[in-house]
Amino acid sequence: MSVLSGKGGVGKSVIAVNLALALKETGANVLLLDADVGFGSVEILLGFMAPKTLKDFFKSDMKIEDIVFSTKYGVDVLSFGIDMEDLLLFNLSDRRRFFDCFSRLLKKYDYLIVDFPPGYNENLDSFYLQSDFLILVTTPEPTSIINTYTLMKILSVKGVSPEEVFLVMNMAKNMREGRIAVDRLKRVIERFVGFTIKHSFVVKEDPVVHKSVVSQEPFVQRHRKSQPSFAIYGLREKILREPVRKEGFLTKIRQMLGIG
Repeated sequence: MSVLSGKGGVGKSVIAVNLALALKETGANVLLLDADVGFGSVEILLGFMAPKTLKDFFKSDMKIEDIVFSTKYGVDVLSFGIDMEDLLLFNLSDRRRFFDCFSRLLKKYDYLIVDFPPGYNENLDSFYLQSDFLILVTTPEPTSIINTYTLMKILSVKGVSPEEVFLVMNMAKNMREGRIAVDRLKRVIERFVGFTIKHSFVVKEDPVVHKSVVSQEPFVQRHRKSQPSFAIYGLREKILREPVRKEGFLTKIRQMLGIG
């Protein structure tokens, strides 16, 4: 699944990290792919520094398992260390080696969560379109809403169907503000983009979120009964009801890497 946002600073990585832990609580094996190399927020939020990244994988003959970091929460993290589109710059043999190793690695996991850089990148279409779930994170702030609408418009043109989209309205001052912002965005998308978002979630602005960032301990771990945690659990339950496709995703990754 892909976690996206129209702009930075909306708490995208916070949602990705806490969702990963919530899925792990069900007994699932979860790999969190930190592709937002500009910020490295996943590592900060989980309280570690990745000793190795995908950049090290390409520079040496090490196994991909050697760059996967096992966190104390049971969620594994693979940090890119390079922009995702830079994968295309490596030679064919390196790209084939990466695909073979990555496809083998994914067999160990029930869920792959990709924390993407904010905004849209056409070089990453295959990732966006072949994810089982697209989780779009926004806030009630006007520029965030506008950027989210723009991102969704582009994704719809690219062929993303409504069933694949989950909307998370983050940092709402209260539930009323969050619901009003969600309803307005839904109406605009339905009118001008052409599909209905069936699943939306409001995450309130809550001191436990700030505390979790400072303590580097996700709020679903320490503040299970908080409103932000309940929102993440609601998102998790919707995801658990849907089947996960692995083969189609790997086929598109192969095509994106240009290896046939």
